Amino acid sequence: MSPYQDDDFSKAYTTALYQTKGTIDLNVRVKSDENLEIDLLFVSNPQSPAWVTEDLGLFDALMQVHPTIFVEHYSGYLKSSHIIRCVTRFDLYTSGEEKEAKKRNETFSEAQKPFTWILVTGCSEKILRSFGGVRDPELGAGVYRLVEGLRMGVVVIRELPVTPETLWLRGLGKDKILTQAFANISELPPTRRERNDILEVCIKHFKYLSEKSSTGLTQTEDDFMKTMQEIDALYKAEMNRERLEGEQLGEQLGKMREAQTLILRLLKRRLGNVSHDLEA
Repeated sequence: MSPYQDDDFSKAYTTALYQTKGTIDLNVRVKSDENLEIDLLFVSNPQSPAWVTEDLGLFDALMQVHPTIFVEHYSGYLKSSHIIRCVTRFDLYTSGEEKEAKKRNETFSEAQKPFTWILVTGCSEKILRSFGGVRDPELGAGVYRLVEGLRMGVVVIRELPVTPETLWLRGLGKDKILTQAFANISELPPTRRERNDILEVCIKHFKYLSEKSSTGLTQTEDDFMKTMQEIDALYKAEMNRERLEGEQLGEQLGKMREAQTLILRLLKRRLGNVSHDLEA
């Protein structure tokens, strides 16, 4: 398990969103070293109806640029060393897959090599330029493609416009970005599967941090817990509202049943025994 709990949250978050759209592997080991584990590997299932019924906006567009996607998440600012590490992991993964394919007398083609998306809170223009990063004209603000040979792109979450299209990506941001995103997510219809699963991920993560707080949290975890606490408060407020609405509905239904009982009693008094059809 990653020592960085917000990384574990991002993996649970992305898994909750895409479990209906393909297969997901977490912490894909490419060498006996956690720093050389790929956070998340996603293999799309284009036949899944969830691609139609569960619209995740820009996040869906990212996950459809290639059949196999690596997702690497950094909750702070992206450094050159982070990108180099991602390149190393990609190289080790593809080398290993090529060896396995060779054992099976198969070819591991260029088309089978994954594309990596690095999701990050912030990144300087200098670092992006040093890796040939240019803004993707189709995917819009905050999305960059690095030099073509790297098969890699960077999403700078703090640069994303605040729109419904970017909502699910902003849920991987920090502080105010994250709080606002989850306020918007909680306002979605409760019939949406992805909305409910994400709220459940938040509540579980808040519970974990609450239990850990007695033994001491890192500064990063403490900051993250404060955000989760706001989300937990939003969720509890919503549950309380639903409870009150349920109580009101139950009260109304009770009054309706009392009225129905009275009407049936009066009918039988006037007409005597009546048929089941007439009673209905």
